[in-house]
Parts: sequence; structure tokens; C-alpha cells
Amino acid sequence: MQIALDFVWQSRLTLWHKPKWESEMDQGNKTEKTPLADEDEQLGPRAAAELLAQTTNQAKRQFDEWPPYLLFIGAVIFLFVYGVVWMSVRGQHPYLGPSGGALAALYGGIVVWIITVVVVLQRARGGVSGRSAQQRRTYSAGWIVIVLAYSTFQGALYHAGASHAIVYGVYPASVVWLFAGTAFVTIGVIREQSPPLALGIAFMAIGLVGAFAGPVVGWLVSGIGISVALASFGVVRIVKRRA
Repeated sequence: MQIALDFVWQSRLTLWHKPKWESEMDQGNKTEKTPLADEDEQLGPRAAAELLAQTTNQAKRQFDEWPPYLLFIGAVIFLFVYGVVWMSVRGQHPYLGPSGGALAALYGGIVVWIITVVVVLQRARGGVSGRSAQQRRTYSAGWIVIVLAYSTFQGALYHAGASHAIVYGVYPASVVWLFAGTAFVTIGVIREQSPPLALGIAFMAIGLVGAFAGPVVGWLVSGIGISVALASFGVVRIVKRRA
């Protein structure tokens, strides 16, 4: 009988202390979890915004398809080759057109710059596929069509009996930038992007001014205008990178 009573009292004491011990443990656990909740709140929206900004800036620098140095190289090349052509036609009366050496320098310099641009852009776009790659192929095909149309129209002018001042002067020196400007403006409108739109407007203005300047001065106007446009565009990109 005594043993049974002792067992009953021990059981009651155990049951009374066990809930109290579990309650203390629960309170301790709750106390330990509280700082974690506060830490999550501190690493919430602000940390996410900073991380997003850093990631965006890194992505822009890594996948910048038109590095500024490409534009500066183009500015120097266009100024040089158009200056060479202008020197070859300066003082011609009547106007005959650029010499063979001047044309070789012109097209050779432009081809070198185009190859450099293509190589750099292909490296920057490495691994990119899908809809973006398809759009680039479409734009490249569009540029090829524009170049073919430009060359064909120049042949049509010669066939129609246009003077050398038009066929070998005004048209190649100035009208080409009307074609290029129209293409860039179209791309800027379709993509809703201001850089190609602004560059296209600049090209069109250069083409118009060069056409009014005549077959000789038009080469100089185009060389200086394209050089300034490319250099300015490069400076803008540098400023945007540092912003």
C-alpha cells in the first residue's frame, strides 16, 4: 500500500514538472527564433533592391554589345578614309570621282572596322540563343538587302546617264547615310530605343547636309559628321556605364 502511494505521488510530481519544463523549453526556442525573424526583415526589400541593382550593372557591362572603343575606332577610321577620298577629288574640274587608291583605302578601312565589330559582338553574344538570336539574323539580312539596293540604284543612275558628280560624288558620299539613317530610325522605333533612333537621325542629317554641299565637299562633310556622331555616341555610353 505504501509503495502504491509513493508511485502515485511520484507520478503526480513528474507530470507537474514535465509541462513546466516543456513550457520553459518552448519559451527558450521562441526566444532563439526571434532574432532570425528580425534578420529576415532587415535583409528584405533593401537588400533585394541592392542585389538587383548590382546584378543589372554587371550584366550591362558584361553584355554591352557596343563597347565604346569600337565607336572610337570607327570615328578615327571614317575620318581618315573619307579625308583620303576628299583629298583625291579636291580641285577636279570637271568632277571625275575618287581615284582607285582612294576607293581602296575607303572600302578597305570600312571592311576592317566591320570585321572588328563582328568579331567583338560575336564574342559578347556567345551562348545567346532563342528569339534574340533570330532577331539579330533578321536584322543582318535586312542590312544586306539595303546594301544591295544601294549598289543597284547607283548602277541605275549611271545607266540613266547621270553625271559623274552624282554617280561618283553626291550619291556615294551622302545618300548612303540617308539609307543607313533610315534603317537606324526604323530599328529605334520598332525596339522603342532612343540610342539607335538618335544615331539614325544624325546619319540622315549628315546625308542631307553632304548632298547640299556638293560632290567634293560632301566627302569631307560625311567624314567629319560620321566621326563626330560615333565619338559622341561612345562618350554617351561611357557616361551611362558610370552612372
